[in-house]
Amino acid sequence: MPAIKQKIHFLLILFLCLNLSGCLFALGGAAGGGAAIYYKGWLREKVARDMYTVHEATLKAMEVKNISLEEETEYTDRFRIQGKYMDGTNVWITVKHLTANSSQINIRVGVLGDESRSRALWDEARRHM
Repeated sequence: MPAIKQKIHFLLILFLCLNLSGCLFALGGAAGGGAAIYYKGWLREKVARDMYTVHEATLKAMEVKNISLEEETEYTDRFRIQGKYMDGTNVWITVKHLTANSSQINIRVGVLGDESRSRALWDEARRHM
């Protein structure tokens, strides 16, 4: 019986340590997946849609948000899109092919990255998928 109590105490202490340090929530967030991550000025998300569907939805979102299309380049495994808001703020978007039914989108608004505008553009693109 003392061995079981030791294991229970160990697990309880481990749980409390992870919870107090915030690592428990990081593990939960990593396990959840599917959420857009904003890191170093770029909004990134993996999507369960093919590259062409995401590309078309992105172009429609740019139109709705009044972002002019400055340049668009198609490669075998990705699309690169450059645009500009009416106020002159640049927009860079990359849609990468991952598998036949999945892709990754990267969005950056402005030189330093504007998270709220990036998320608003991505939310609009998701509405068109």
